[in-house]
Amino acid sequence: MKAAALLLSALIAAQPFQPARPGRRFQFPADHGSHPAFATEWWYFTGHLWSADGARRYGYQLTFFREALPAGTWRGSPAWRTDQIHLAHAALTDVGRGAFRFDERLNREGIPASAATGRLELRNASWTARMEGASIHLAFSVGDADLDLDLAVPGPPVVFGEDGVVRKGDDPAAASHYVTFPRLATRGSLKGPVTETLHGLSWMDHEFSSSQLSRGQVGWDWAGIQLRDGRSLMMYRLRRADGSQDPWSLVSEVDPAGRLARATRAFRLQGGPWRSPRSGAAYPLPLRLEAFGDTWTLAPLVPGQELATRLGPRITYWEGACRVLDAQGREAGDAYVELTGYAHSMAGRF
Repeated sequence: MKAAALLLSALIAAQPFQPARPGRRFQFPADHGSHPAFATEWWYFTGHLWSADGARRYGYQLTFFREALPAGTWRGSPAWRTDQIHLAHAALTDVGRGAFRFDERLNREGIPASAATGRLELRNASWTARMEGASIHLAFSVGDADLDLDLAVPGPPVVFGEDGVVRKGDDPAAASHYVTFPRLATRGSLKGPVTETLHGLSWMDHEFSSSQLSRGQVGWDWAGIQLRDGRSLMMYRLRRADGSQDPWSLVSEVDPAGRLARATRAFRLQGGPWRSPRSGAAYPLPLRLEAFGDTWTLAPLVPGQELATRLGPRITYWEGACRVLDAQGREAGDAYVELTGYAHSMAGRF
């Protein structure tokens, strides 16, 4: 679940876009590219990075969104007419300095931004992501910091859900195709006020659909968890207006070999609250996840990793790097967490 990508759903729900249906047979690397027949699509990268000597730690987020405009929506000059809009968010957490900053891009399709079909090649202004063989190269900036990263692809991606589709609600149309690389060894550089050679581990999600949230859902909590024992967990909790957990919420486990091992809708998530001094929103941080008979705590490395965006839907959400602690309080891994619907409801925004 990625925060900005779902927010045009009220506009696109009645449009003739292709729904996510069971039975899809993915073909890679072609399916890493764009799927214009679907209304909403995103490519989402997060990671935990260390300096060469291991003394300094960073977290990063880079997300490319593609939104198909409903017929008749374009209000600009006919000469510049487009049916695709591209949004992007980037964030950098400097753990040692306790600093967090983010940036964003919004452009129509064409010279400023694009998402290729048949291959992973994304661009929004100067930010880019492309796959070449067994490597994904990211180049982006956050303020005066420039990041250049290479993510090593270990093998085939994980396809979440059942029969190629992930359900998000009672409505069969509330579904997506959801593909992930949960563990990408990463090397690169950071240039700016401080210049660093970096190494670490990244996570990539690629999701596309035409309708995801169901009636009554007002927000979601998501986590990509990389455990020290080689396992990875993907969790999303869909929250209803009364604060309850929607039954279609899910936790999936990927084994060290990169195979989907098991999944459950019976899990418990609670935490916090931590109140943002910027927005006043109360987020459930740190998070405690109980699933598969285990308990993990997802504790933010820096509390104030909240994005208050100014472009497009202008939403506020929390997205940040966390450490993972086991039931005995020992470090057990790293995670990225996204929390939406706390500063404002995500329902009826458009």
